[in-house]
Amino acid sequence: MPPNYVPPVKDMPSMDSVSQINGYESWNSEMLADYFEKHGLGDYREVIMYHRITGKIAPQLTDSDLKDMGVKIVGDRCRFRHLLKALGRKARSVQRNKLIWGGAERVFFGKLDWCVGTCVGLCPVDPSTYKLTNNHLRIRTVEPVRVGPIRLCCCAKYSTNNIDLTHVDDLDTEGVPAPCLQKCFCCADGKEILEVSTNEGDFNVIVREGDGDRVSNLIMNQVEECQMIERD
Repeated sequence: MPPNYVPPVKDMPSMDSVSQINGYESWNSEMLADYFEKHGLGDYREVIMYHRITGKIAPQLTDSDLKDMGVKIVGDRCRFRHLLKALGRKARSVQRNKLIWGGAERVFFGKLDWCVGTCVGLCPVDPSTYKLTNNHLRIRTVEPVRVGPIRLCCCAKYSTNNIDLTHVDDLDTEGVPAPCLQKCFCCADGKEILEVSTNEGDFNVIVREGDGDRVSNLIMNQVEECQMIERD
């Protein structure tokens, strides 16, 4: 047999779907070895376990690491790299979509304007919603149809903006106190409006009074992190 002979490799199953490897970061060495064995690399089961390679570590393995571990057959190293790329795609997907904060629009100050605005709950409110991930701030804005002070529960307009945090220029906070009567007699809380300025326009995040600083700090921390990564 020629010294550079590479055994024929059977067709590998497609690993384009990250759902096939959901939760891989929590795999121990044995579970990772099961994964590789399922995809035709069972000969290296003991090697994976000996070197204590876990699901969290696996995407960091390089071709040099595989050689050091004793994977000498070029075809097998190619198979490992193919599978490791799938794990890497999943790692990036999880990181991008990791939820940092989620919330809903603070629509009413208290029970009094809730009763008026929803006709005592007969017209339930559909608030705007917010989701902050590592890379984006997703704002689903609801523009309700009103009859006087009442927000109708139908015919509302919806829009969704996925704001790239690298495009955020500034974030300002404005406090809106509850009306005096509601505050005195209903213990109503105010609102805080976070105005997110980007090169594509300004967007508002409306939260309960007292939550503004926490939410703005979370957003700005992610903005600084994203912009620092982009500069690097």
